[in-house]
Amino acid sequence: MIVFSFEKDIARFHSAWSEWKYSVYHKDTPRHYNLSVQGFYGSGKTEFLRQFCEQNKDVVYLNFKDLDSSTALAIFCKQILNGERAPDWIEAVEKYKNLTGVRFQVLFIDDDNGSAAYKDFESAIQSVKLHDHTLVLHVKSFAPESEQKPGNIKPRSIVDFLLAFPDYDKADIIRLHGLTGGLPAVAKELNADIPFEENLKILLKHDSAFSNFAPSILQRLFRSPESYHPILYSIACGKHRLSEIAKDIGFPNNKCGKYLEALIKAGLVRAQRESENSFARYFLTNSYVKSWYLYIYKNRMQQITDPQGLMSKVILTMDKAIALPALEESCIRFIDNKYKIHNSWFIDRYVKGKTKPAYLKHKDGFRFKIDCIIENNGKTLVCVFPHSFDEKITKEQLKHYIDVSSSYGSLCSEVSLVVFSVNRFSDWCVHQASIYDQLFCVPLERLKY
Repeated sequence: MIVFSFEKDIARFHSAWSEWKYSVYHKDTPRHYNLSVQGFYGSGKTEFLRQFCEQNKDVVYLNFKDLDSSTALAIFCKQILNGERAPDWIEAVEKYKNLTGVRFQVLFIDDDNGSAAYKDFESAIQSVKLHDHTLVLHVKSFAPESEQKPGNIKPRSIVDFLLAFPDYDKADIIRLHGLTGGLPAVAKELNADIPFEENLKILLKHDSAFSNFAPSILQRLFRSPESYHPILYSIACGKHRLSEIAKDIGFPNNKCGKYLEALIKAGLVRAQRESENSFARYFLTNSYVKSWYLYIYKNRMQQITDPQGLMSKVILTMDKAIALPALEESCIRFIDNKYKIHNSWFIDRYVKGKTKPAYLKHKDGFRFKIDCIIENNGKTLVCVFPHSFDEKITKEQLKHYIDVSSSYGSLCSEVSLVVFSVNRFSDWCVHQASIYDQLFCVPLERLKY
């Protein structure tokens, strides 16, 4: 079983918590009852909370899932009030307020599903009015990529998988990361001590977390999940415009549009526009969702009757369909974090570059491909992504990339060349990156979220 570390998330949250305590001390911040810890489904929010609570004594973790209000109250009294009884939630919260005194406290409310227990507890908090130095954080699952917040728990990165599978080839690590989407809830059954093929068999079992997590998400989100499966499957198969998706599944455009809006709100789909007046394109927000719809959705019977045949299909297609696109998404996140380009036009330009890359021929006959050229706020990025797992950037290739990026810029544009590689760069390439300020050679080990 793979257990991922959340040390960096904890450190980031500690930093934000320290700033909040300073603000409270100086009385220049309002109460924080509506804050939340966000993260995509299965991204490890509960495990993050467990590790965080182990390191901090003034943290309270509450999970009232599937409990009625009276049972939740009894558990609260036993665990939080040290067994002291309370007839109702208001008195229980009053006792908690007196018990904590002036200490800074954080209340994590996990899996807040709007049940009676959560509503009664929240009502009591608002009624009693806890101290300003008590921070109430709701733990929620929705669109984690929308903003960079200290409370956001992102799926594990390729670097996390490199640490978890130290003896694996980089190509196999990228494949596992793409198939699972970096979600600990999906990757938890993997084993670093067995070969890649054995781990792939574990993922493809009919009763595995990989096979059952995606439908469980839709079951929790929608009353009739069967209406949403065809739309997600269509997007996974490469249909990205509303008209394409509607035609593919046989829905009217307006009905399909409403379902897409619900999927966007749930954080499973994202819409991207090149401009305000352009048509939207729809993409799945996590590579695991795409993996599930490509390999499990219509192959449930094959999982049982012909598991080897299903595995062969996955091995044959996963690099092009899942692993390399997921690797490119990690490269995009690196660029986005480094250059702080927070707008959908950037991703749209990237998609354009990927569908119509620039194939160039140098005067000496050398042919090569620039994946995309991105212009933003007077700056230009010339980007080269990995095209295969065994590709290595040679001295000759990098020279040509440098020449192209130098000739592309104008007097009012700052040009940077960003070259990604699965394999390590040669000493010459590393030396060139140290000479040229606008040259960035990015190896796999730097693809953190």
